[in-house]
Amino acid sequence: MFSKLRFGLLLVIISLLLAGSYSFRPLTSQEILNLVNIDRTKHDLAPLTLNPTLNLAAMAKAEDMINKDYFAHVGPDGTNPWYWFKSLGYDYAYAGENLAEGYLDAHDLENSWMASPSHRANILSPFYSEAGLAVVNRNSANIIVQFFGSKENKVTLRQ
Repeated sequence: MFSKLRFGLLLVIISLLLAGSYSFRPLTSQEILNLVNIDRTKHDLAPLTLNPTLNLAAMAKAEDMINKDYFAHVGPDGTNPWYWFKSLGYDYAYAGENLAEGYLDAHDLENSWMASPSHRANILSPFYSEAGLAVVNRNSANIIVQFFGSKENKVTLRQ
């Protein structure tokens, strides 16, 4: 009985130590944007700023994917990403979209996007000056919508 008690006590101590060393931090739009801007700066591009309208558009797209149970750039009803920009009044000269699902860590997410030619092209496009981000949870997995935009027809290089 004494050995069972010691073993139980050992399990409690290990559990407490592990719980204390791991703290869940949800993905945040600001953390994702910071990593995007680090990559842009490395390539002599101007940092992006979060645009509230693009944030709302990204959230609307994420909610649509959850409500209609899909994960794609184009919805099952044919709705394309640009619909979300226009429906919230963002009159863009340039626009782009990155999607991701299942990421818990912003660094892993950004590394994955940078390893993908099409996602990397959006992140490093000199035509974008603003971004919108939404992180929502569906079935215990994060869905991330990243919108890029620019209202002006110009290139945004580092100044």
